[in-house]
Amino acid sequence: MRIPLAVIIILLISCQTTDKVKENADYFHSEVDVLHAKNIEENLIPRYSVEGMVDRKSISEMMQEYNIPGLSIAFVDDGKISWTKHYGYANLKDSTLVNSNTVFTGASLSKPITAMAALNLVEQGKLKLDQDVNLLLEEWKVPDNEYTQKEKVTLRRLISHNAGVKNDLWSSYMPDDSIPTMNQMLNGESPSLDPATSIVAEPGSTTFYSNPGYSIIQKLIMDVTDQSFEEAIDEMVFEPLSMESTTFEQPIPPELMKRKATGYTKDLEPYPYRVFPFQAAGGVWTTASDMAKMMITLLSDYHHGENMLTSQEMSQTIFRKEIDRYVFNLWNWGEDVVFHHYGSNQGFNCVMYGSIDKKQGMIAMTNSDNAFGFFDYLMRAVNQEYHWEYLQPEVWTPVEPDIRWTYNYLGEYEWRGNSVKLSSSNDQLYLTINEEKFKLVQTGDRVFILNEIPLKLTFPANEDDVRMTIWSSDDGPYRAEKMDD
Repeated sequence: MRIPLAVIIILLISCQTTDKVKENADYFHSEVDVLHAKNIEENLIPRYSVEGMVDRKSISEMMQEYNIPGLSIAFVDDGKISWTKHYGYANLKDSTLVNSNTVFTGASLSKPITAMAALNLVEQGKLKLDQDVNLLLEEWKVPDNEYTQKEKVTLRRLISHNAGVKNDLWSSYMPDDSIPTMNQMLNGESPSLDPATSIVAEPGSTTFYSNPGYSIIQKLIMDVTDQSFEEAIDEMVFEPLSMESTTFEQPIPPELMKRKATGYTKDLEPYPYRVFPFQAAGGVWTTASDMAKMMITLLSDYHHGENMLTSQEMSQTIFRKEIDRYVFNLWNWGEDVVFHHYGSNQGFNCVMYGSIDKKQGMIAMTNSDNAFGFFDYLMRAVNQEYHWEYLQPEVWTPVEPDIRWTYNYLGEYEWRGNSVKLSSSNDQLYLTINEEKFKLVQTGDRVFILNEIPLKLTFPANEDDVRMTIWSSDDGPYRAEKMDD
C-alpha cells in the first residue's frame, strides 16, 4: 500500500506581517510570497521540453515519484525569510508531519559553516589563509611526502578542496559504538573505520572533493581556539545568528533528538540513527529556517558589510567571479553569481542555493536518499519564478524534420558508460536507450529533444566530426563518441 506523501499544512496569514517564522506551520511574509511559493510548488518542469508536451508536475507529485517522505523549504529574499513550506512526513511509522521545527542532518552543509568560522578566525588573526597549516596544528600534523616538498597544505586550499587531500572519511557509527576522536580519525587508528588522512597530489595542483580536508580545518579550529569544535562554532556562528535548532554535537542533544526526522532509503526503508563524528565535513543537525539565517548573514555581509560572520572584503572574496569554487560551488551567469552547496548523508539530502545579485536563495532539506534529481526541478522552478538569469527551463518549438544529413551519424554511441543507438525511419530520428526506443522531436538546425527522459541532442555542422552532444538535466553536455561499426 502506497503511503500518502505530501501533506500541506493549512496556514493563516496575519494582517500584520512579521519576520518571525511561526512554529509548526508554513510561513509567508506577505501575500505576494504566497503566490511565489504556490507557483514554484505547481511548476516543476524538465530542463528540456517540447512545446505542447511539457510534463508539468507539483512538488507533491514529484515527492511521490521520487519516494521522498518529507521536505522542508525556506526561501530568503532581501535580508529576510520570505516564506517557508513543509511537506510530507518526518517519520512514516508514526505519521509525524514535517514542520518548521523538524531537524534534518545538513550533511555537507557543515562545510560552508566550518569555512565561515575559519575565515572569521582569519580576520581575528588566529589563522592565516596561505600559511602551512602544520605550523598551527597540535598533536597531529599533515603527513609530509613527495607531494608536499614544494607546496604546502594551507587553509585556503583546504576550503577550496584543492589541498591534495585524499577523499576518505565516510564512516558513521551506531550510538553504542566506540566513537573515534578527531586525532584517531586523522591517524586512521581504532576505533576509526577509515584509513589515515593522506596527501595524494601536490597542494594547489588540482581540485577534488575531500571530506578529510575539512576534518583538518576542524582540527585547526579546535587547536587555535582551545575549545571543542561544537563550542567554537556555537560561539562564532550559531549563537550570533540565533540558529537555536542547529548543533554539531554528536550524538545529537536530547531536545533536538525529539524533533529529528528519520532518514529513508530510495525504497522508503528507514535508516537507524547514526553518529557522524566527522563534524566539520558532515555532522551538522539543523532546520531549513536556521540555514536560511546563515544565508541571510552571508548576503548581508557581502552587500552591506554587516560583519556578522566576516568583513565585506572577505565576503566578496568568497563570491568573486573569477573562481569556480571556494566556500561554495559558483556559477558565473551573466552579471550574477549563483552559489550552491549540496549535502548528503545516509537517508538525507539537502541543498543551499542562492543568487548574489538577487539577494535571494533557498534551503531545501529532505529525509531521503533520492532527492538530487528532484532538487534540479526545484531549483529551475525558483529560477523561473524569481526571474534569475541562471538556467531557465528550455521549452522548444518543433520544426519540420530534416534528417537528410544524418546518415553518417546513425549507429551506436558511448554515453555514460552505456551504449545508445541513433536510428532513422520514415524521415524520423530515434534514440534507443537500454533497448527502449524513443522518438526525437526536431526543434532546430541539428537540435532534437527527447521529451520523455528528457534530453537535448545537438550535432556538429562539420559532418566529419561524427559525435553528438547529449544534454541532460543533471550533468550538462556530454560529447558522445560513435562506436566502431
